[in-house]
Amino acid sequence: MEERMLLILLLSASSTCMFLLARFGWKRRQMMPAARVFSALMLSVALYCAGYAVQLTCESIPCMLLAFRLEYFGIAFLPAFWLLMALYFSGVVSRIPRFLVIMLFVIPVLTLAIIFSDTSLYSQNQIFPGTAAGPFPVFDFNREPLYLVHIVYSFFAILAGTALFLSMVFLSERLLRVQAVVMFLGSLLPCSALIAYLAGMVPSGIDPFPFALAASGPFFAFGLFRYRLVNLAPMVRSALFENLKDGVLVFNQAGRLLDLNCAAFSLLAMPHQKAIGELRDQVLADYPELLAAVIAGGGLVEERGPNHYSSRLVAKVTVTPIRGKWRRDAGTLVLIHDISGLKKAESDLRDSEEKFRLLFEAAPDPILLMDDSGRFIDCNNSAVQIFGGTSRGNILHRSLAYFSPEYQPDGELSTEKEAGVVRLAFAEGTAFSEWVFRHQDGSLIIADLSITIISIKGVKVQLVHLLDITEKKHAEQKLREISLTDELTGLHNRRGFMTLALQQIKIADRLAQGMTLLYADLDDLKDINDTYGHLAGDQSLIDAATVLKTSLRASDILARLGGDEFAGLILESGGETELAVRARVYENLNAHNLQRIRPYRLSFSIGTARYEVTEPSSVEELLEVADREMYRNKLEKKRCRKNENEKTPE
Repeated sequence: MEERMLLILLLSASSTCMFLLARFGWKRRQMMPAARVFSALMLSVALYCAGYAVQLTCESIPCMLLAFRLEYFGIAFLPAFWLLMALYFSGVVSRIPRFLVIMLFVIPVLTLAIIFSDTSLYSQNQIFPGTAAGPFPVFDFNREPLYLVHIVYSFFAILAGTALFLSMVFLSERLLRVQAVVMFLGSLLPCSALIAYLAGMVPSGIDPFPFALAASGPFFAFGLFRYRLVNLAPMVRSALFENLKDGVLVFNQAGRLLDLNCAAFSLLAMPHQKAIGELRDQVLADYPELLAAVIAGGGLVEERGPNHYSSRLVAKVTVTPIRGKWRRDAGTLVLIHDISGLKKAESDLRDSEEKFRLLFEAAPDPILLMDDSGRFIDCNNSAVQIFGGTSRGNILHRSLAYFSPEYQPDGELSTEKEAGVVRLAFAEGTAFSEWVFRHQDGSLIIADLSITIISIKGVKVQLVHLLDITEKKHAEQKLREISLTDELTGLHNRRGFMTLALQQIKIADRLAQGMTLLYADLDDLKDINDTYGHLAGDQSLIDAATVLKTSLRASDILARLGGDEFAGLILESGGETELAVRARVYENLNAHNLQRIRPYRLSFSIGTARYEVTEPSSVEELLEVADREMYRNKLEKKRCRKNENEKTPE
């Protein structure tokens, strides 16, 4: 009896631990795909242990049958999840068709279905409470052919998974090998227990398999999550490594190198297998300037490699922290941008005027020369094209600020920002900045700007190099707009409105101009939905957005805050007043209703709030004031409608 109680306590503790490990893995499912499979495997083991614990307490057939079915919830799916986790860990799963992965669960599902539906399995079932085989109750049932199929399937699935873990021990890189060894050791426990159980080597009729599986759970959790290599390194590689010409190094939070791409291998002449797993200081020991730049968070590097035949490393280093869950430090990404070509071009320009002119004219990127007064004294054809000029005469004797809007995107005056960049260039030799220019046709051009101080015939001039990144910035803007735009109406959503409203307040403060916040609620949307259907309700929201959009200027901010609520933020300039905006909204609303293109009429309840530069307030406060006025307007309209209905004779 004491022996049975000890086993029941051990199984209960194992089941609880497996449930906790399943929860631990599930909370990390966003970090790595294998976490879902790990969580399912631990849940299966937990059910297996729980069912076995209940079975050991039973003295009757109904109780034993209930425990047996609970146990098989875990037993049936264990082999499939075991093999699937091994496939994820080894990376093989990405090369297997999805339908084959689904086929792994056919036998488990059929087994579970028969256990629950085929009563012939239990038609002659018995309980042996204490036999020569041992002091524990044994549930005997009819073992149909499918049971033997499931046994064979389980044996080969677990064996195949263990073989995959073993293969990763030999195929993994040095730092990943520790992880693979831990996973393989964890897989040996259930394999040994299964073989011993099937061979009848376990005394007292005890099933050792759930104990072995429970013992392997911590091994798998340690191997998968302790180093976080399964999620961090492959994620970065798939996103950046193979598509970048710049060198990339990835260090974990302990400062060990997790991976490097081919460009980094070429730039640093670094043995890939030897470097993986080493500390940052050891990896970059032969490049002290590069190491110093990484520690400093980035910078320019120019140094020769460790050997006389090593090429000179001339690069711009950018260090970006990698944030994990809860914004914890998960590692560091080091980007090494080779600028040796640009440096060589600059050197050639200093050495030879002829070479300078050749490179100057042939360069695909815009290059300009600027004197110490900030005026362009020369430029190549690419510079003429980027500004939309017809000849160099359109460019020469003008400044950077002449081709720029009054303010840069960061809010700084173009003239002041230009002076700051030039000062930095004279102080450090080179200066970099992102710059917005204005094309002859009025469109904006976004460029990476670099100013380098060079000497031509003993005279110091500023070499201005531009790299057009307009398309890249527009693509980034489109990605941002996806999260700031209401899908139904095409207006900004609440997040977009709050983001742009903060910028609009800064503009109003700078220009010392007031603003009006318009808060409009579409009346009777619920009645439209109930009467004409939700498609008509969606169309009414689209029509309402169109009315408001035609009533406001393109420079104003208009958004659908959610449901039937809209908001607009109007800068009061050029006679644009609150009354004028209201009048346009009602005029356009009446014009829409007069067209009678819908079986219903649109109506707005409107509230407004003013922003005064002398008495500033937050966007939230403006919305609250306008919302209260809108609500009063809505109540007044309902009161008027009620009075009209009472006056109308029946």
